[in-house]
Amino acid sequence: MGADIRRFSSYEEILETALKKEKAAYRFYDKLLKSTKVEIFREIFEDLRDEEAGHVEKIQNKLSEIRFS
Repeated sequence: MGADIRRFSSYEEILETALKKEKAAYRFYDKLLKSTKVEIFREIFEDLRDEEAGHVEKIQNKLSEIRFS
């Protein structure tokens, strides 16, 4: 991870930072997926990309809960 959680001022800021990292991970795996023709790696990268999409959705939902509660 590397980030010092004490530098964040709120849980919302932590989630926003996590969201940025998850979106970057999604783009990373998507780029790898598009750049390989080896089927086993395509499957792995697609699975990892889809996991990141799930993380993005989960964090967005939590942010909505925080902002609208």
